[in-house]
Amino acid sequence: MTPRCTHLPQGHAAQAAIQHRDALPRLVTARLVLRAPQMGDLGLWSALYAGPDAELIGGPLAPREAWNAFCVYVAGWALHGHGLWAVDRRDTGALIGFVMIGLDWHDPEPELGWALAPEARGQGFAAEAAEAARDHAQSLLGAGGYVSTIAPNNPRSARLAAGLGAARDGTAEAALPLDLQIWRHAPQRTGEAA
Repeated sequence: MTPRCTHLPQGHAAQAAIQHRDALPRLVTARLVLRAPQMGDLGLWSALYAGPDAELIGGPLAPREAWNAFCVYVAGWALHGHGLWAVDRRDTGALIGFVMIGLDWHDPEPELGWALAPEARGQGFAAEAAEAARDHAQSLLGAGGYVSTIAPNNPRSARLAAGLGAARDGTAEAALPLDLQIWRHAPQRTGEAA
């Protein structure tokens, strides 16, 4: 039996959920739609945090922990003005992952993060979604007001952060109790390629 908190809302509650989601920013890129998360996205979220690469994104997490993390990042919209987007392909509508500007318990500053399903990797989707989220973060948080926190054994994400114009911040890394890389995102100038 699945926990009640993971069931789809019904009736008026379902309509209210749709109205709340519709109020969140929706970003559209050449191949992707970044949209408000919905209950049906929890399956992929939980699979990513239980999968073979889970340690690269802060896992592995048991189902209850994955639910709690999902709720933290979705709640960010109401609490901080930024949060989690689900990432869909425009051509198929398929959910392929997530991108966020988030804050969790131990974050000293907002984080631009991403996690894609294995079958969506290596196609530039993560860069496209992260670039859209980065540009949104720039308008909300200003220059250098957010970072990407990357596990040292995740060179693919480090290359992506560098490609987005971020650079390692040794001072911020030294202040962390964990072995993580902190990539600070620089301001983007008009016409500058990421």
